[in-house]
This record gives sequence, structure tokens and C-alpha cells, in this order.
Amino acid sequence: MPKRTDYTISLGGKNGWGGLCPSYFDNAYPFYGNKNQASETIDVDLSDPNVLTQGPGITALTGGIQTGELGSVLITGILKHAVTSGVTYACGADKVFRLTPTAVTNANFPKTISAGTANVSTSLVYYKSKTYIFWNDTGVDGDIGLLTNDTTWDHDWGSTVPTDKANIEDAPHYGIVGGDDVMAFTNGMYVGTYNGTTLTPHDLDFFTDSETSSITWNGNRYKIAVNRPNISGSNFNQSAVYTWNGISSSWEGDPIEVNGEIGALYTKNGITYIWWKDGTSLGGYNFGYINGSVTKSIRRYKGSLPNQNQVGEHEGLITWVTDNKVYKWGARDEQTEVKMFHYCSGKDTTIGAIAAPFGDLLVSSNLTTAYSLGKISGYSIDARYKTIAMPISGPEFESYIDNIIVDFEPLSTGAKCDFNLVYNKGASTQALTQIAYAAADASTRKKILDKSYKLEDFRLDVSWKNGSTTNPFKIRNIFIKVHTITSN
Repeated sequence: MPKRTDYTISLGGKNGWGGLCPSYFDNAYPFYGNKNQASETIDVDLSDPNVLTQGPGITALTGGIQTGELGSVLITGILKHAVTSGVTYACGADKVFRLTPTAVTNANFPKTISAGTANVSTSLVYYKSKTYIFWNDTGVDGDIGLLTNDTTWDHDWGSTVPTDKANIEDAPHYGIVGGDDVMAFTNGMYVGTYNGTTLTPHDLDFFTDSETSSITWNGNRYKIAVNRPNISGSNFNQSAVYTWNGISSSWEGDPIEVNGEIGALYTKNGITYIWWKDGTSLGGYNFGYINGSVTKSIRRYKGSLPNQNQVGEHEGLITWVTDNKVYKWGARDEQTEVKMFHYCSGKDTTIGAIAAPFGDLLVSSNLTTAYSLGKISGYSIDARYKTIAMPISGPEFESYIDNIIVDFEPLSTGAKCDFNLVYNKGASTQALTQIAYAAADASTRKKILDKSYKLEDFRLDVSWKNGSTTNPFKIRNIFIKVHTITSN
């Protein structure tokens, strides 16, 4: 006689909710991975391993839109820290802005770069109680502006004031303050420095067909990312990370070779993280770290390569931009699972910069004539989560899903969640019962399927499209009841 076996697949709970499965970009219906992992995440927050919930939305700061103080400017650089309590600065196009936790302020701002004709600011550095703004007169050269305080602004300070004053290169500029108390910055094929007195735009030089793309400090040395040849797009680069003591005329030892284009470096707690591109396929991007004389990939991902102003950390997790998305990686506690997930999206299509100088993540973006500088706020109703696909039938047995039960946290007004059962290699989809807040129903466990389906495999899709931007729907567990019939 045929034999029946009943069992339950449990998602979440003690195993937590995982991030994106390995090689998630290669197949929309992946079997490979752990059952608590996802084949797709959009605007979800997995920081708390106990729940699956919506990631944040983005709300523009006061004055942070094109009709406000921001104007038609895509912010490309935001200081990663406050300069005084509740104050920091940002730059974009030919402007410098003053920010508070809630607003792009208009008191004596924005400052304008007017020394050139096609001026584009790239980044800022706070050094010795002053803010330095790097900018290019596109196609000509570059310069450094000095913001001494909210009222004192010198847009061409670098070429007119310091000892050995000079223009800098027309190139992307990203700067840091090293552990040697010197400001160092990328400058075309060079690394430039300023020690508080003397500006040295060509302190360290590389190859004529190269470009420095990022700089950080670790192990009492500068780490410098260099792309060679300096060609963007779908091209192959032989790049490297160099180590420099900040004094010698050349780098130390052998560079760490990277086959591909390097986007950014970021150091946290003695570990230098690196983002690089080594292919033109969907999964051609790497997030990893430097381990001695080699780079180690942590995860591959799809999208785009971030620059130094598009990487950082937020609430203890490494954070970066890919396309118009903000990804996170890590774990809030070393005893919990490390995961990668799509945390939030830009308010508009193109993201310029991210930072969290006041704690909340700031994200700048634009789409044609729309511009925004906003912060995370509330909950996204674009949030989606798709599990990996799970095979449940085999050559000698057939399986049925009998019911699905969702365990969730208490709901408030407007909270809703929708579910789809996708099955048989993605060929069929069945909408399941929506769960929604009801004032007269305080239960926290609901059936979303009570009809038996014969399946070979399945994927569960979760959506908050009908949910609330103020009251989240947080899933604790999903229980999937299955039975199999085995032939003799």
C-alpha cells in the first residue's frame, strides 16, 4: 500500500530569516541555498533576525527637493559625520549645502563654486575643524574650496592660498584624514596631500594610464585603489591596491592585484572592504575584503559599482549603493547569521551619495528634473521577499501542500501582507489569503492556505504592496504543512 508521511517546513523562527541566497542573480527560481534564504529581496529589513519586515521608505528633508533649497542638484558627497551637534555638509554640482537632521538649511547657504565655467563638486573632507570641498572645472582642471565656517567660504582656496598652492587634476576626488593627521585625496594618476600648511597635489604618482579611485587608512598606512587602464564601461582592467606610508616617494612592497575595476575601499575595525567589478554579466560585481596580499570575495551581487561616497555603514552593517538600491551586509550580533539584503531604494532612479552623520541614513537621488535629499523614514510598500525554491517531490513519491500558517507580530491600523504560492518550476502561481489588520481581531497566527495542492516544488512570495507606510507587518514564522505519498 502507498505510505503517507506528514511533515512541516518552518521558515523563520529559531533559524531566523536569511538574506539573498548564493548566486541569486543567476536564476529566478533557485534550489541552491538554505531554506531560510531568499531568491529576491526588495526594500526589506533583516537586521532583526527574529522577523521579516518592510525596509524603510525615503522622505525628503525639509528643503531637500528641487523646489526647495536643494534646487536641481544631485548631491554627490555627504560628510559621514557631524561637524558640530546636529550639523554637517554636503556637495553636488557647483553647490555646497548645510544639513541638519531634518533640513537642508538656507542660513548663508548654499555656497556656490564660481571660479570655473563648468564646475562639479565631487566630495568633502573635514580636517582640522574646517571643511574642504573638491571640485572640477570639467575638461580643464580641479580645485579645492575651503569652508572655514558657515559664513566664510573660499571657492578656489587650493589654487590661491596654501603653501605650494596649485590646481588639482580634473578627476574624481575622494579624500580622508589619515592616522598621520594629514588629508590625503585621489587626484587622477596621483595621490595628493595637505598637512595643514602645504598642499602637495602630486605627492605619490602612479602610471600615466591609471586613475586613483579610492583611498582609506589601515595598519598605519594608506591603502589606495588604482584602476589601469583608466577606461570605464564594459572593459577589462588590471587594477591594484597599493600601500603607502605617506612619506616615501613610492609605495611599499607589491601591490594587491585585482583583475577588474575597483570602485571603493572602506575600513571598519581594522578590516578594509573592497568593491570591484570583474565581469559584464548580472553577477559581475564583488564585495569583499583585503586579506594580507590578496582580495577575498565575500559575496557577488548584481547592479553597479559604488564609489567612495556610496559606501559606509549604518547600524553596524556595511552599506553600499548598487543601481538605485542600498544593500546591507553583516550581522548586528556576532552570534547571529551574516546576511546580504536589499534594504531600501532611492526616492528617485539615480543615487548620488549615502551617509549617516546623524544616525539615520541619508540618501540623495534624482530622476530627470526631480531631485531629492532624504532620510529613511517609515516603511516601504514596495517591499518584496521571495524564498528560494524548495523541491518536495521525487521519482518515487508525490507531495502535497495542505496548508500554510503565518505567525506574525501584533498588527496596527493599515498593516497588510499578501502571499503567492509559485510552483512547478515557476509555471503556476496561486494567490493566497491576504492578512490584514482588523480592530476586532487581535490574533497573531493565520492560515493563508487550507486547500491541498499537488506540487513538485514551490517558492513563497511575500509582498507588502497593500500595506502601510507607518505600521509594519512583521512575520515571525511561516509553517508549511506537507504530506507525501510513497509508491510501493
